Amino acid sequence: MKNLLKSFFKKWFLLTLKERLFCFLFLIILLIGIVVFFSNLLTQITVLEPKEGGKLLFGAIGIPSYINPVLSQSNDCERDISELIYSSLFSIDGQGSLEPALAEKVEINEDGTSYTIFLKDNILWHDGVEFTADDVVFTIETIQNPKIKSPLRLSWEGVVVEKLGDNIIRFNLKNTYQPFLQNLTLKIIPKHVWEDIEPSFFNTAKYNLTPIGTGPYLFDNIEKTEKGKIVNYSLVANDKYFKNKPYISKIVFKFYDNYDSMKNGLLKKEIDGFFPLLIEDFDFFVNKKNIKINSLILARYYAVFLDFNNPLFKNEDIRQALDLAISREELTKEILQEQAIALGGPITPGFLGPEAEQEFNKIPEHSLETAKKLINSSGLAKEEPISFTLSLPHNTELIKVANYLVNSWEKIGLSVELQILPLATLEKEVIQPRSYEAFLFGEIVGQNPDLYSFWHSSQITDPGLNLSMFQNKELDKFLEIARQTFNEKKRLENLNNIQTLLAEEKPAIFLYNPFYLYLLPQSVKGNHIEYANLPSEKFTDIENWYLYSKRVLK
Repeated sequence: MKNLLKSFFKKWFLLTLKERLFCFLFLIILLIGIVVFFSNLLTQITVLEPKEGGKLLFGAIGIPSYINPVLSQSNDCERDISELIYSSLFSIDGQGSLEPALAEKVEINEDGTSYTIFLKDNILWHDGVEFTADDVVFTIETIQNPKIKSPLRLSWEGVVVEKLGDNIIRFNLKNTYQPFLQNLTLKIIPKHVWEDIEPSFFNTAKYNLTPIGTGPYLFDNIEKTEKGKIVNYSLVANDKYFKNKPYISKIVFKFYDNYDSMKNGLLKKEIDGFFPLLIEDFDFFVNKKNIKINSLILARYYAVFLDFNNPLFKNEDIRQALDLAISREELTKEILQEQAIALGGPITPGFLGPEAEQEFNKIPEHSLETAKKLINSSGLAKEEPISFTLSLPHNTELIKVANYLVNSWEKIGLSVELQILPLATLEKEVIQPRSYEAFLFGEIVGQNPDLYSFWHSSQITDPGLNLSMFQNKELDKFLEIARQTFNEKKRLENLNNIQTLLAEEKPAIFLYNPFYLYLLPQSVKGNHIEYANLPSEKFTDIENWYLYSKRVLK
């Protein structure tokens, strides 16, 4: 070996500088070629797969009180934690449809009044007890019990649930209701845990904060200050989750008093992400290193609801002018940072399939000139300047939208005053008594849209949600058929008729559907939910999220 090295160095020093450089270049090219070859070979014979491990620490506003789907969940952090701990019979697929979760399959009778659900076998609660039909029956009957005072009670009124076997249940409805499967996204609670708890103690039971579910994560620990304030809430992966064990081992929620402190917590690296992200911070975070902005399309819409009992809004020209004065394109681009979908009706495109997308989202034209002509032709402006009050909740995004609307309407000669109130005050003093002239607000319609409670004539008073107090017999007919027919073509026709009639009559000025924005670290992969009913459903595919990966042979 020594002789070989001696011979090499002897010949090396005999080479010219140019020859030595050439050899160096050749060796570098050879090494690169070898690396590229083996890298390509590795790519061809292996595949990247998620690897277990890691922890995510999320920021949340507020403090959880009820991690219990039967009781009111007053803040988003409660819904988020419930989504991780509990499971439902059906869940969203993230693309606008439903898929079985705890359920194996469903059979629906001809008139759509009976839903027989077959449950999956071998599903365990976090404490090892087997999940059965008894748990489903108990959950529904608990909601229906007036002593529990569940806010979901109205949704289950008139529904009779019966056990047909250990893994079979049947829901019997008084009337045909096509979107009923959407109700079955309700999270199920364990009978063996809750059955001995008296209704009077239901709100204070320890299981509201240390819940037992069948979901992908189970309760681990609560950290409190000396004064008893919850600061951290920890969850760990459920090894026996009926889908597959989550890759991420632990999830921790860290609670903040307000948005600004939560945002600062992320910047100080106290947390890895948070939700929701306010639109005003979109530009700030869009290019931040190691952070990605995720968006979710929820089944909702924002609109200006016009009091149809008000003589001003009974005038068709006025309603048309209000609509024409608004540029949805400018609103979504300038005010909402292009993080919203402009709408011409209550149904967001995407939830009804690609065929219906264009048909269901005809954006009204924008023309200040035409709007001014309509104001003049109405004859109302000759008597005195047209003015009204626009009520809205105290929300940064909505205030910006409201100011844009006011400026747009001022351009056609209208004077609009804003009434901005806290949401609790608004609900009690404005919404319930229907005490407003025009009202800027949002409504969640569900990914299988049932617009009955929002636009039917029977819903013009509280607790109905017909905020424009609009009554139209033809519209009522379309709404009734749409919620009763299982013929998809007929249902789409009626939904289209609803959109068309609302666009013509304009009891509300439909504006946009904002994206739900939230922050995750760049390292998170595997999250693919695009469409949902609620923000918490961003976690529907949490078992597929991962932080690390490994190569395995194909």
